[in-house]
Amino acid sequence: MEEMIPCAPEHQAVFRRVWARVMGEGADCPIQTDPPDGMEGDLSCRQLERMAAGQGAGGAGGGEDPRTARLCGQIRGALEGWRCYRMLARRAGGGAGAALAALAAGQYRQGRRLAAAYFLLTGVRYWPDRIGPVPVVPSLWGALRQLYQREMREAGEFLACAEELRDAELAQLYRELAADCQGRCRRLRALLEK
Repeated sequence: MEEMIPCAPEHQAVFRRVWARVMGEGADCPIQTDPPDGMEGDLSCRQLERMAAGQGAGGAGGGEDPRTARLCGQIRGALEGWRCYRMLARRAGGGAGAALAALAAGQYRQGRRLAAAYFLLTGVRYWPDRIGPVPVVPSLWGALRQLYQREMREAGEFLACAEELRDAELAQLYRELAADCQGRCRRLRALLEK
């Protein structure tokens, strides 16, 4: 049976009213309208990882699936890169700002693709609300150098993930993401060469 994802708290009361009209409030009702303990409000990445590993939100028993834990971190990393590129695009302005804004869009797209893979593996939609503070950037050149190194590192990590996985679809996604990272590296180098 397909796993049900709890709806937002503001929609739960409406669902309960409609469900009570349709099915009644009997104990033989096959659907429970109350979320399990610890599932109210936002779900943390750790809770999502436990749910994906079949532990429930509380975390009792079983081990975590390393693929889901890795995907959770990669989604966060993509969003951190997106925020950094956006901040630099505002700071640089002009043609360099437009190029950095395009790189930011690529990072955001990467996060969405990873989130879709996470959903396909777990049945849980994960998109972090809070990413962390925006990094302090003393110089544009230094930040571009750090982003170049980060993109190179991520490309290597994505290729390593693709090699170790037996899941052909996820491995293909990782190869595509590695190619995207390498493309961003080329664009960053071009920016530094101007």
